[in-house]
Amino acid sequence: MGLLTHLYRTFEKAKFAGFCQKLAAGAQAGDPLCCHIFNKAGEVLARHVVAVLPKIDESLFQGELGLPIVCVGSVWNSWEMMREGFVRVLAQARGERPGGPFTHFSLLKLRHSSALGAASLGAKSIGQALPLDYASNADVFYSHRF
Repeated sequence: MGLLTHLYRTFEKAKFAGFCQKLAAGAQAGDPLCCHIFNKAGEVLARHVVAVLPKIDESLFQGELGLPIVCVGSVWNSWEMMREGFVRVLAQARGERPGGPFTHFSLLKLRHSSALGAASLGAKSIGQALPLDYASNADVFYSHRF
């Protein structure tokens, strides 16, 4: 195929981003291969969430948002094309633990730099508190209940 060289040896982010834009245009036009690629991308992203599910503190599942998942990066601009694969993998993980705490999730985009959260954690580690309104630091762009 010749793609691996461009993914590893001669990787240039700008060129790859341009390639992804062409794939996105194809997916929006309904091209089956492009749609399949984005579906698979959604599955891969969801598997990252599934990998950490057993280690997530149970309190994070209990808010009105369900499990809040912070989404960073331009890959999330293609959410609609990745949604089906992403939700399918998380639904499968939910099905493997019926009755568990993972009943719903929300995807969030930060309004402010993630450095704000890092500063809050740093302050907490030295016994100080930064008064932050976490609800106003992110926007929910998708929610799903199983």
